Amino acid sequence: MADERYAEEQASEIEILQSIYPTEFTQHSPTEFSIAIAIEEEDVRPCTLELAIKYTPEYPDELPEFSISVAEDEDEDGQPLAETDAALDGSDIEQLSSKVRETGEESRGIAMVFSMAATLKEACGQLLVDKTNRLKREREARLQREIAAEQAKFVGTPVTRDSFLEWKARFDAEAAGLTASGADSADARTARRVGVKLEDRPTGRQLFEQDRSLAKSDSKFLTEGDVSVDASLFDREQDVSDDGE
Repeated sequence: MADERYAEEQASEIEILQSIYPTEFTQHSPTEFSIAIAIEEEDVRPCTLELAIKYTPEYPDELPEFSISVAEDEDEDGQPLAETDAALDGSDIEQLSSKVRETGEESRGIAMVFSMAATLKEACGQLLVDKTNRLKREREARLQREIAAEQAKFVGTPVTRDSFLEWKARFDAEAAGLTASGADSADARTARRVGVKLEDRPTGRQLFEQDRSLAKSDSKFLTEGDVSVDASLFDREQDVSDDGE
């Protein structure tokens, strides 16, 4: 008689579960079935769990055998998880199984599968929300670190009074060294290039006296009305001046 009572209670619960989950319920045998549980939370990637149940001979006075698995690992388009998409791992499944088992223990003696399924849906939804929020925080923190590292490339060393005075001392010393090394005039550098000492170069007057043709070199540029100057006059004036002295 006891076996019949258990069988009747089990059959009655299956009938109720089929009405509650018309498309999610799948019966595999008189004592085995599974329920697909869709998890849909705001800002959380949807997923579907499967709660598999196997009645024991004395259910509901004892817990049924059950297992939890993830029915879908990809989104509707078959794309893999995004960076902030939370996914369940083995540790999560163990945690969810523990909560479902607690619910079953509390409901021992009465039909408990619906309560176990409801606990699984609620616990899994909260778990995914927490994991998603953590992933978003981690992503935001990483982005902030990357932005800070990029901005650091364009930030120089802050200038203080001491660092400025130290820089100015180095700058003045370098400037003084450049001034000393560059004291030679352009004429001196030119003289070095042609291998002539500056003090040994002839003056303009000496060049003029050595080559009288220089005095006539510009005559071709005279135009009508211009006066030609006889350079010998300067020699006579110089001679008279020398005699006077």
